[in-house]
Formats: sequence, C-alpha cells, structure tokens
Amino acid sequence: MSGSQARVARTLDLLTAGLGPAVQQAMSAEFGDGWVDVARQAFRNERMATVMARLEPSEWDAQALLTVMWDQWNAVFRHRLGLLERSLVSELRELRNRWAHQAEFSDDDLYRLIDSTFRLLRAVSASDLILRQLARLKLDVLRDMFSRQIEEERAQANARRDRLTEVVLFVVSGFAVVVATLVSLAPRNPLAGMLLVAFTLLTFGYLIVQRLRRPVMTHSVHECPVCRKIIYTEVCPYCEAVPPPKFLLAKSKEPVPEPAESHQSA
Repeated sequence: MSGSQARVARTLDLLTAGLGPAVQQAMSAEFGDGWVDVARQAFRNERMATVMARLEPSEWDAQALLTVMWDQWNAVFRHRLGLLERSLVSELRELRNRWAHQAEFSDDDLYRLIDSTFRLLRAVSASDLILRQLARLKLDVLRDMFSRQIEEERAQANARRDRLTEVVLFVVSGFAVVVATLVSLAPRNPLAGMLLVAFTLLTFGYLIVQRLRRPVMTHSVHECPVCRKIIYTEVCPYCEAVPPPKFLLAKSKEPVPEPAESHQSA
C-alpha cells in the first residue's frame, strides 16, 4: 500500500471512529431504542442491507454511517448541523466510493478528504484525539506537496541555468571561429573566409535557436503524484493510458440525489 493509499485508509478509519458515536447519539435521541431499525432502512442496496443486518451499529464503517446521515438528514441531522455539513456528508460519500472502487487519489484529493473529514468531525464534536490526528495528517500532506513543489522549482532553476550555459558556450565558440577565420583565412582567401563565416553563423545560430526553443525538462526518476508509480518522464504514461473508470464518468453525469423526507416522528 502506497503512502497515499495508507493515508486514505487511515482517514476513513478516523472518520468511522469519530462519526459512530455521534450518529448513534443523534439517532437514539430521535427514535429511542428503535433507532437501529430506522437506521437500517437507509441501506436500500440489497447487498449492503444484508451485510449491515449481521453487524452491530458499533461495527458499521464510514460508508454505512454516512448513508444513515444522508438518509435521515431531514428527520434528525438538519436540526444539529447546517448546510455546510450536509455538503461535507455528500462529498465524503463520493470520495469513499471512489476509494472503494480503487480510484487513484491525487494530493489535492487526499487533502480534501482529510480536511472535509476534519470539518465534519469537528462539527459533530468528535474527540480531540481524533481531530489532532487528522490535523497531523493534513500537515503531512501539505509538507509533501510543498517539498515536491520546491524540488520542481529547484530542478527548473537548474535546467534554465544549464540552458543558459549551453547558449553562452555556443556564442563564444561561434565568435571564436569567426574571429579565427577573419584573422587567418580571410586575408589570403576572402571568398572562402566569408563562406566559412556564414556557415559558422548559420550553424551556431541554428543551435542557439533550437536550444532556446526546447522546453525546459525538469523530470527525472520520480513518483507520480496521482498513481504513485515510479516514472521517468514528465507526463505519467500509466495515467495517460488508463481512462477514468466508467462508473465515475456515469456518476458525474447524474444529479446529486436529495435526501428522502423521513416520515418517522420524533
């Protein structure tokens, strides 16, 4: 498991640990001892309902807890949380589904997952220990992003310096050949001297133009920030070759469903 995947898994574990008590407390306060049966009505997928029926609420994962929150939002959670937290629930459900389908997480996706988890758990008054661990994860991701940015900027500066050095060498070499030609050959054979000077200027001029037009290449052996594979080029061939999963393309076109109005009484 790569560093990014481990951080996603760790974040989802913290989300489960922080969200579980909050969901149980809110649901039991609204529905009393029968809250578990009401919560299980949110699992409309047959496979998920079968799995969750065998598990105790304390064993429910982040997907189950977020599903209950989304389904019971109008009946329970909108009285305790706001529209921002509702959008966080929707976002975390989507990110968790991407993780379940083994979609790759970029650094931005990873930071967004951790930050959204932190904000939602802070809103439901999760324990300080969980919030501190999430804050540490956010700092680790930012540190890695900044380190890569610094390395890229340093590589670009070195590449620009190398390009300038090559251009200066071309100019000096061409100038030296022209001067030597004018001093030694031109007085004895003006035509040959002029031809050699013209050839020298064209050759070194072409080399200089080509070197200046060539893009600055800063890539070396490094890790792709998206798929986390070791690559040797600036553009990751693995990410280019693999199209996005079909379920993501289809899901991106679907409207976000509104939470169903609950008919349960308080």
